[in-house]
Amino acid sequence: MLTILDSVLPLFLLIFVGFFAGKAKMLNEGGVKAIGTFVFYFAMPPLLFKLMATTDLDRIWEPAFISVYLYAEALVFLGGAIFVGLVLRRPFAAMTVAGFGCSFSNGVLLGLPLMLAVFGEAGAAPALIVITLDVLLYSVVTLLLELAKVGPGDRKSSWASLAQTMRSIALNPIVTSTVLGLAWGAMGFSVSGVADKTISLIGQAAPPTALFALGASLSLRTISGSLGTAAVMISGKLFVHPLLVILIGVFLIPLDPFWLAAAVVFAALPVGANVYIFAENYGIAIASASTAVLVSTGISMVTVTAVLWWFQAG
Repeated sequence: MLTILDSVLPLFLLIFVGFFAGKAKMLNEGGVKAIGTFVFYFAMPPLLFKLMATTDLDRIWEPAFISVYLYAEALVFLGGAIFVGLVLRRPFAAMTVAGFGCSFSNGVLLGLPLMLAVFGEAGAAPALIVITLDVLLYSVVTLLLELAKVGPGDRKSSWASLAQTMRSIALNPIVTSTVLGLAWGAMGFSVSGVADKTISLIGQAAPPTALFALGASLSLRTISGSLGTAAVMISGKLFVHPLLVILIGVFLIPLDPFWLAAAVVFAALPVGANVYIFAENYGIAIASASTAVLVSTGISMVTVTAVLWWFQAG
């Protein structure tokens, strides 16, 4: 247990430091955005590139892991969306945001640093697989929200918006650096000399800065709005999602212990910040998404630690 706390606690303390900096007004909203920009465009891409360029492709291609995670993600998405629609009587767009919140982990800012801290470099492979799979989830959510925004006879604008989203994803530095790293390694090229030192130096800044940026961004969130929708997202993300991964990964598509642990830990991560970004962009369930991101991150300190302890004990 102490070993787990030694790995997990510093990560959440970094989040708290960022949160404190935001609440203490040491950073304004512009400052928080600037730190996030540094992480997203300058620090994380070199780290991802090197990890992928030096990773054996056989370790990346894990069909069973991909299947388990996708099935669980789809089920919790549908379950959360249907519950919000049928029980809470929310409109289709709010159902989509709720499903997104139930299924989307905070992978880049928290997932990758956590997986590296707990599993070492081996943790990079499952984390990067899920981060890459998120491209599919982004596309589905975008299409659904666009369909909810326009009338039945105006589908062209929806497809145009989806095409624009796909172009943005293709130019996304996280996706691009991952793909380029894979290609670089597949061609047998190495990363050495000045390039290696430079990439390593800036890449080392990515995990701690990402955690600080996450905490700072959370300081801008508030607990308000429809707590029912937020509660569905929080419970779906922290409890239902990892439970589905366990059930599928043990009984339907058996995974070996490492990949099962990685899948469950990643599924147990809090609601990703992009859920709030999507909600704000489309003007749907903004307060609920904000609440879900903030509260789930706080609770996940306990739940993620419990999941790691359970796997260690097992």
